[in-house]
Amino acid sequence: MSTPKVLIEKVGQAPSPSKDFHQLVVNETDVIWRTWRVAIRRDQRGLPPSTRKVPWGDIDDDTILQDDISRVFGEETLKHVHAVVCGDWLIRLPPRVVVHIASFLDLIDIVHLGAVCRFTRKICANDLLWEKLFLAYCDTVTDEIKISAKQNGWRNVFFSHKLELRVKLRRMKSK
Repeated sequence: MSTPKVLIEKVGQAPSPSKDFHQLVVNETDVIWRTWRVAIRRDQRGLPPSTRKVPWGDIDDDTILQDDISRVFGEETLKHVHAVVCGDWLIRLPPRVVVHIASFLDLIDIVHLGAVCRFTRKICANDLLWEKLFLAYCDTVTDEIKISAKQNGWRNVFFSHKLELRVKLRRMKSK
């Protein structure tokens, strides 16, 4: 039997006041958390490292492991581990790449994408995305629009502009 391929491996010291060292290993089937306790008291020295091995399917239920990963390595590492375990490669991409991809979506798809997770919600609220969408959907960008976007954000300007166009179309139809 071959050893599973290691996808993520991180080693670090816990934040103060702890002096413990930790290792995070994510392979193709498990998330492994090892802790080496650094003890000042003589009676606690010489303890072997502790190891916790959690199958991928159980990672969402193990809040203690999630808290440990977040505390030692940060929230970004926890998100990265979760993305690998869940097979979600979208959040592993740089935000600017996801914004570029999202700029090709229809508006309803952007709404649905924003409901997936916190990361995609941030992407869908990103001013750069809404600026790209404004430029794609609207013909002209005046200095007045740029000033308004700087004050209110491109998303608000986009929807204000869409509403203005609908009002104009209704007026033209009623004449």
